[in-house]
Amino acid sequence: MSLAVALHPWGRPGHLTSQNNQLYIDGVNTTELIEQYGSPLYVYSEAKLRHNAEDILSNFRRVHANTTVCYASKANANIAVLQVLKDAGLSIEINSSGEFFKAKTAGYSAQDMVFNGVAKLRVELEQVIAEDIKAINVDSVAELERILSVAQDLNKKANVTLRIVPEIKGGAIAGWETGTSDSKFGMTREEQLTAIALIIQHPEFLTMTGIHAHIGTQVTDLSTYQKEADFLIAYAKEVSALLPYPLQHINLGGGYPKNYSSSQENWRTVAEHYQKKYRTDVDFDAIAKILIQPITDSLGSDIEIIVEPGRSMMSDTAILLSRIECDKQRSAFPVYYLDAGYNILFDIFSGWYFHMVNANRADDTDTKLCRIVGPLCDSSDTYYDIEGEGRVKSLLATEPALSAHHATLEQVLVHQPNLRELPANTQNGDIIALLDTGAYALEMMNDYCGRLSAAAVLTDMQQGSKLIRRRAEPEDLLRFDVF
Repeated sequence: MSLAVALHPWGRPGHLTSQNNQLYIDGVNTTELIEQYGSPLYVYSEAKLRHNAEDILSNFRRVHANTTVCYASKANANIAVLQVLKDAGLSIEINSSGEFFKAKTAGYSAQDMVFNGVAKLRVELEQVIAEDIKAINVDSVAELERILSVAQDLNKKANVTLRIVPEIKGGAIAGWETGTSDSKFGMTREEQLTAIALIIQHPEFLTMTGIHAHIGTQVTDLSTYQKEADFLIAYAKEVSALLPYPLQHINLGGGYPKNYSSSQENWRTVAEHYQKKYRTDVDFDAIAKILIQPITDSLGSDIEIIVEPGRSMMSDTAILLSRIECDKQRSAFPVYYLDAGYNILFDIFSGWYFHMVNANRADDTDTKLCRIVGPLCDSSDTYYDIEGEGRVKSLLATEPALSAHHATLEQVLVHQPNLRELPANTQNGDIIALLDTGAYALEMMNDYCGRLSAAAVLTDMQQGSKLIRRRAEPEDLLRFDVF
């Protein structure tokens, strides 16, 4: 097997195409975008944002008309992006007063929002309760006690939804698993019984609007969604028997997966376990059938279903354009240095894979294998899993007998193939497009090493573009310093 995902095919009709060997997104030449806005540059697609919103709404509401899609704004809280999704019919999930502020700036009302998270501040609760937010997803008994105190001080009633630990394992990597008691999220059954008793004792200040569960992100196993449906159906009935009024909604969380390449064919050259992480057949139609439909059949069509998708709304809506600044030869392979490292795309720090296309040589068929790294003064700033590769080497050096299990060690510890396939004529100055970089990227940019944050543009529906986030300037590096 090769150590690189196959470069071709990368095209996506109507979205990512080529003309005269140049990469286009939504009919816009990416090289011209770099000339106009500079590098590195995020390019978001309004058409793709609207398509993803329509995809989930149509599929979920086909089987349960009373479904509300609350986009998880932590995936991207850029105002222009939030406004597109609002116009496309989505509500919103927030995790802080900052996201509450941005959502309101984008035009969402508090009744369009659910407030998620594990350590909500008193001042944040004061803000959302005062504005009668649709629901607060309560993560602990201690948090519920704080909500009660705030509601009493404001003489307002708080709408609360209790987040349960379903003990269902799901997610592409350990840090993305949120559905078991090994994670930091949610309440056990015993804790929820305590919380429900507290709610019933204070009907003038607390209303239990629903139950909530979230099992992880990039969940590619359909049986996991079946387990979630079975659990929530049973638990909704159990909770309903304890309450003096009916539940208003069931919140299913998110975690829905997306593909990180244009075709399954890209992955034919690498080990199967990589395919399972970065490619999936799970789409919104399948999720509607296995997750939404059973809940409708068991609990009826009147109860509201809430979902909180983030990555699945955002990842394939953007590409990152980054220029090759220099190169070296190491062992048998060239190493290319981009002007974007984990300061611009933080997910590479955890070894996550993003497919690459040379925007200047989009149709070249002759290829070569290479390594790609970023510009930061940090050995972890690589577009391969240097940490995982290092752990395997250390284990084999410490215990040579483990060499018989080399393949297993790599499967567990190395998160992505360690080489890239790019056009054979790739050289300094070329623009590399990293695909499917829309989720979490803008939110997690940083100015480590004094590197300035990237700009972002949005391609519109008329093959034009507009700036939606300016490039950072040197003065921005001083914005928090006092001197």
